Amino acid sequence: MAKAQQIKNELLLIPKLSINPNSIALYNEVDWTVYKPEKKYNPEYNTVMSSKAEHLQDYSRTAEGKVSTQAKRKMNKALDYLLLVTNQKTVTNNYTGRSFKFKIAFITLTLPSKQIHDDNTIKNNCLNQLLIELKKHYKVKNYIWRAEKQKNGNIHFHILVDKFIPYQELRDRWNRIIEKLNYITNYRTEQKKWHSKGFKPRPELYKTWSKKKQLQAYLRNSKIHWNSPNTTDIHSIQKIRNIKNYISKYLTKNEINNKIQTDTQTDIAQQKGRIWSCNQELSKTKGLKIYPDNELQDEIKILQKHPKVKVYQHPYFTILYFPFSILEMKKDSKLFKLFCQYLIDSLNFNYQLNIAA
Repeated sequence: MAKAQQIKNELLLIPKLSINPNSIALYNEVDWTVYKPEKKYNPEYNTVMSSKAEHLQDYSRTAEGKVSTQAKRKMNKALDYLLLVTNQKTVTNNYTGRSFKFKIAFITLTLPSKQIHDDNTIKNNCLNQLLIELKKHYKVKNYIWRAEKQKNGNIHFHILVDKFIPYQELRDRWNRIIEKLNYITNYRTEQKKWHSKGFKPRPELYKTWSKKKQLQAYLRNSKIHWNSPNTTDIHSIQKIRNIKNYISKYLTKNEINNKIQTDTQTDIAQQKGRIWSCNQELSKTKGLKIYPDNELQDEIKILQKHPKVKVYQHPYFTILYFPFSILEMKKDSKLFKLFCQYLIDSLNFNYQLNIAA
């Protein structure tokens, strides 16, 4: 005990700040240099640990639709940065000619027929291809996607992107991509079989899809030989008062596992692989970590007294929660300038250009 107390007394504690869009964490970093043991290379030990690490990595990515607390924190942090660095803009729809204000788009992608491939095959061959095309053709820079299972066992995706994408173009691209795995062909075959004797409604869908609307869909799709199923949904997130909470609800919710009737569908119905991700820049954005000088410490003390700042104190750290607008109001502050420079360095985001837009 005496030795432990001696070590504790001799440890050097260095004040540090971690700054993110809506929070600042204050904590002490411990300098273990004096007591840190020298690392020795052990080939046998390193091989064993390496194999274990790979196993754990695979296991952590097979969550069966469950979002861990740590994953929720990472997703919310990525969402904070996406919302912060995406500027509001006026967009004109080339099809309707209407102009409207736009910030981010919320996209949903589905499969039009029964899923016959495992989740990773669909992610690697379809979702990844769509993301590549969105970056190439629409200059999408930042995005977050989340995979979920529908009640019918099919996987579907929610995606947030920072650019406007015309609805019909999105549907055409997604349908073309999933046809590589024959999902449009299978949809066409299923629909022709179901309506082999003419229009046949689905009563189980009446609550959300009336008989009249089903008939209209039948007439429209039969004319184009069932080549363009409604596999996409896209809308602008603009008028919702608390965008962050609205989107976070969709991204971080956990699935309710449904009972699967057949063994052959069990592996497909249980979600496999990564359940969410984002572009590399957002993924690597961990927050600005700096050692505060007297000027920064004085600014933190002033910030703590602001009525809109919530302070959470713990024996080992303190966290300040606040809307980013509070930091914006003090553009001459050192905190604000340092964080803007961090955004430029990590996300190639220029605050001044964003305001001008």
